[in-house]
Amino acid sequence: MATFILLHGSWHWGGCFGKVANLLAAQGHAVIAPDLASHGFDPTPTAAVTDIAVYAAPARAALETVSGKAILVGHSVGGATCTWLGELMAEKVAALVYLTGFMAPAGRSARDFVMTPTYLKDPAIVASQGMLRMGKEGLGVDLAKRDLVVGSLYSDCAERDIEVALANLVRVTPHAPFAAVSQATPGRYGRLPRHYIECLHDRALPLAVQREMQQAVPGATVHQLNSGHSPFLSQPEELAATLARIA
Repeated sequence: MATFILLHGSWHWGGCFGKVANLLAAQGHAVIAPDLASHGFDPTPTAAVTDIAVYAAPARAALETVSGKAILVGHSVGGATCTWLGELMAEKVAALVYLTGFMAPAGRSARDFVMTPTYLKDPAIVASQGMLRMGKEGLGVDLAKRDLVVGSLYSDCAERDIEVALANLVRVTPHAPFAAVSQATPGRYGRLPRHYIECLHDRALPLAVQREMQQAVPGATVHQLNSGHSPFLSQPEELAATLARIA
């Protein structure tokens, strides 16, 4: 059986993976879903998250506790933490899984893939811009723009799951995971098995951008979910089955 460390994306918290974690655990897998710095129950002030090392410290601590190796699963900007840990602690990583995740090549960052014509001209992205607030401490989400938030992040989710998610989001994700420049090397990160799970109807990280990153960092085994941006809520059985096959 495998050990999974599930890494949430912007504004989210480790518990967003609860459904998937339970399904994997029922199969005998071990699952850890940490709150990254300044999210969920983590007490770190947003302003104190000055770089990816601070932001990803809870994930690093989780990986250090694992006996043997773990499979890292990064959702959305959680992919930046996957890349960072994959290089830093390659000997502890069994595989990296990018769940509609940011996967930047050496010398580039997640931010480089949201400042492209492919991203900025996507109709869903254009429609959702009013929910975002760029500030000194990070990228904010305006929860008062409920319809925009739901349409972007939870387009295929049940109402109950949407309400739970909205109640647990933080309002700002620090700049650190978006700005972190990948230091991946062929001898460490490059030797790890990698998987990319495409979310075919994602309205927050469009499929075309997901595929741009796969072209920039070739070699990942590709899986697909017929879902929006948050399959851990809308399609937990399908996502858990995909992860179990990877294990």
